[in-house]
Amino acid sequence: MDNVRQQLIRLYLDNLQVRVTEMGFKQVLPDWRDLDYTPDYNKFYLICEGEGWLKIGDTEYAPQPGQWFLMPQGVKQSYSYASGPRFTKYWCHFTAMVGENNLFDLLKIPVVLDSGVEGEPQRLFRELLACENDTSLTAPLLLKTAMMKLIAHYIERAASSAVGVEPAAESMPLQAVIEHIHLHYNRNLTIDELAERAHLHPNYFIRVFRRHFGTSPIQYVNRKRIEEAKWLLTSTDLKLAEIGARVGIPDVSYLSKLFKSSTGLSPTPYRLTHRSNP
Repeated sequence: MDNVRQQLIRLYLDNLQVRVTEMGFKQVLPDWRDLDYTPDYNKFYLICEGEGWLKIGDTEYAPQPGQWFLMPQGVKQSYSYASGPRFTKYWCHFTAMVGENNLFDLLKIPVVLDSGVEGEPQRLFRELLACENDTSLTAPLLLKTAMMKLIAHYIERAASSAVGVEPAAESMPLQAVIEHIHLHYNRNLTIDELAERAHLHPNYFIRVFRRHFGTSPIQYVNRKRIEEAKWLLTSTDLKLAEIGARVGIPDVSYLSKLFKSSTGLSPTPYRLTHRSNP
């Protein structure tokens, strides 16, 4: 995966908000069946044993023990008990929103992985289920953390599979914008120029960008510039004025202000701190 696509996916994940609505570990009942329904939530099924039938979109599956299924929100689905031993499975229903978009509408990701009957996915599901009866003050945070870890593990496993993980087709205009920013962050970039890359009206482009990434296009450009400045501070002996010229912020005073706002440190202390660490 090239750096631009990877950065786009990381931007989505950086703005991800999750909510768990249901979860469990059990053997399904004999009447476990529903046909051609479209849920407004995502589902994970981790099959531990037994037999059954799933349909996700237009594709039918006969899940096997050790397989981990993602059933995305907004996709027509069916499931039913088969004639053999009934499924025993870990499962959860959850939303995973990036702005106003379901994460799995923004990513092309396989809907089934081979995880094995024991291992990290099972441990992560048990961690999630342990939150179900938690009455502590921080229980909602622990539940979200456990769900985030489960999603992160699925995406990492998917990314290392033969299918991989890619931004969906609807992300292509924004991918072109991100690529343009990465190539030209060191010069004065305007909203009109970036909007043209996405083939959108400037005002609409700003709304679309913020809806996807939770930040404005110019804020993202500055974030990219600060990331490059951090790298130059710790890997070179360039003076701050030279770094500013390289990253597109020639005003040293403004660069220092922006840098401290982003990192909590001014450029010189940042350089000394990070160079003193191995």
